[in-house]
Amino acid sequence: MPQCIICGEALPEGARSCTICGSSQPDQNVPLAAVVVAPVTASKLAAGTPVPPGGRICPACGKVYGADFTDAFCVCGVELVEPGALAEQPKSPIPAGPTRPPAGMPCLTLFGPDKLPVQYFSLTKDAVLIGRLDAVAGVFPEVDVTEWLDAASARKVSRQHALILRSRTGGEFMIRPLAGNTGTQIEADMVPPLHDYPLKPGTRVILGGAVRFKFDIS
Repeated sequence: MPQCIICGEALPEGARSCTICGSSQPDQNVPLAAVVVAPVTASKLAAGTPVPPGGRICPACGKVYGADFTDAFCVCGVELVEPGALAEQPKSPIPAGPTRPPAGMPCLTLFGPDKLPVQYFSLTKDAVLIGRLDAVAGVFPEVDVTEWLDAASARKVSRQHALILRSRTGGEFMIRPLAGNTGTQIEADMVPPLHDYPLKPGTRVILGGAVRFKFDIS
């Protein structure tokens, strides 16, 4: 009894498609030598797996066809290609880490759960809101933790958690926790809201007991 050349399911005589995987089956009139049913992946082919002279390969399922197979498409529906058309796909580059701001730029560094930097935020405004985006409520923080953290971690930060303020006279930076926030810790101290606390290079801030920032000068 014939079998599906894709999934191996037993097929009735004369069946043109598999009832299990839906794959089209080769014409029964095609000589058996025309189709090499052993699956060959593109990577193995590139490594030197022989292909019959004049043969072609399916770039999807990896099946190799001999020169006698005249159809332009594999039984799985993908167009066949010459062996030389297949090449190892270049490996995706390892994503680069976050880019530090230019030297001398005041910034906030956001750390992930692994305590590695996730993103740097340049502090170029006199007031920068840290929180979570809520378009319905009209909250659009400059530092939106939902962009950089998983949902569970981000929810530990209030929508309007704290302001980073820059003095127009001396250029010093301060943090002002806002009312109703989920907790603000500066270094080892929990601090009450609606007070301004100075930020020095290296000052560490924890919001909601979990989300870590550090103020610094690049």
